[in-house]
Amino acid sequence: MARTVAAGRARGRVMADHALAPAPATPTPATPAAATPAPATPAFATPGVAGPAAARPGVAGSAVAGGAVVVEGADLAGLVGERLPGRFVLVDPVAARLERMVPGPALTAALAGLAVADATDAALVEAVAAHERLISAATAAQARALEELLARRGSGTSALARVADEVAARLGITHHAAERRTHAAGVLAQFPEVADALTTGRIDPRKAQILTQDETGLTLEDQRALATTLLDRATELTPPQLRQALRTAATTADPAAAARRHDRAHTHRAVTITDAPDAMAYLVAYIRADHAHTIRTYLDALADSATGPAETRTRDQLRADVLTDTFTHLLTRGLDLDGRALPRRHGRHPHIQVTIPAGTLLGLGEHPAHLAGYGPIPADLARTIAADGTWRALFTDPDTGEYHHLSTRAYRPGADLTRHIIARDVTCTFPGCRQPAYRTDLDHIDPHDPTRTNDPTTADQTCQDNLHSLCRRHHNLKTTGTWTVTRDPHTATITWTSPTGHTYTRHPTRPPGPPPTGDPPY
Repeated sequence: MARTVAAGRARGRVMADHALAPAPATPTPATPAAATPAPATPAFATPGVAGPAAARPGVAGSAVAGGAVVVEGADLAGLVGERLPGRFVLVDPVAARLERMVPGPALTAALAGLAVADATDAALVEAVAAHERLISAATAAQARALEELLARRGSGTSALARVADEVAARLGITHHAAERRTHAAGVLAQFPEVADALTTGRIDPRKAQILTQDETGLTLEDQRALATTLLDRATELTPPQLRQALRTAATTADPAAAARRHDRAHTHRAVTITDAPDAMAYLVAYIRADHAHTIRTYLDALADSATGPAETRTRDQLRADVLTDTFTHLLTRGLDLDGRALPRRHGRHPHIQVTIPAGTLLGLGEHPAHLAGYGPIPADLARTIAADGTWRALFTDPDTGEYHHLSTRAYRPGADLTRHIIARDVTCTFPGCRQPAYRTDLDHIDPHDPTRTNDPTTADQTCQDNLHSLCRRHHNLKTTGTWTVTRDPHTATITWTSPTGHTYTRHPTRPPGPPPTGDPPY
């Protein structure tokens, strides 16, 4: 298996290097001494196509007779190089040439010089398709870089997590998204034919994912052979059609594959929340199909019981409301379905956290509030939440916005300090992590030294400047020493340094609303 993967990696790299290599520049006669020196070619320019169109023979910048369009800034006929097989009979020569160009600098230059306002409809459609091929080629190239980085980090889930942390911080994406992308790169290396098709733009990234994801219950060799046979049809199939064709073929080849596929899929069951605009969010449950329909049936029954002559809500609105009411009631009681108390965290019952400016809470202003784990919410919604909630006053410095200093000599922070750190940080302080602070651990930035606990000559270690909120995964990341953390007590910024030396700054989350004036009413 290792030999097969290595061969796939090598093959994908050779094809990519060939497809993306710049065309050789046309030799230029020596410039006479009296001639004006030619301007330097800009960085990343393609040899043979740099400079204004008027300066090169055979390149025009306007429409020509018959409705064809000559690309501005590039001689399209001289840039084709390696060509793809044509699928269509296109009258427009620009469209016909674009259709057959492989991803690479020549295609990039041709698209950059295309006068879209003068292009025919056929040329514009082929331009869209050509851009899609470039995206596919870039995705394949990125996957090779990710796969190489993953190989250098070792093997197993810990290596995947380390690479994902680095990529997530560098790209400004979530750890989950970075982990998916890195894992997909490793899988793609095991399907060299699919990687080649992605590199040349025959398929897009979504189709490559469908052909390589482990959902058919087949061995790697059988799935790779099946994916290869579907590549010829993949160009004309939509992603759902391709997925169905893959599953149908797999089931035909191995009737037990469907059962194995379901068993594996069931281990990944989960409930996720995806934020949406306008203080809304999507709650998604990935569960067994029969369980999903069981829940739907129960929600329908509750919605039926809520209907009446005066009811104005739609069916969908009723289902959403009864789902929310069910879990709000359970959380308010603080009990599970068997009547047992829910576990406490940081000494408190499970709850949501909303930080509201005092003026907004009292109806004297309309500054938005902040829902931990989501972000800004409108003032009216914040007041609605506060009407049924428990209020706790948190006082801030009018100049810095920082919460007033609290500390203790004990290892564990007290209730007041805990509430202040959670309210200050809002989320885990690792770059890009949005785990709400009330679900995290409170970590000592400089490790706690128990020998200093009773030393009156040293400052308190468990204090606002030396505590921050970390979800369990990023807490372990810091504890293992692979990443280091510092906090500036003057600016409240937190700096993370990765194993490669990259640094990422996490700026403080200021309380919503205008800064306070005067002294806090202690």
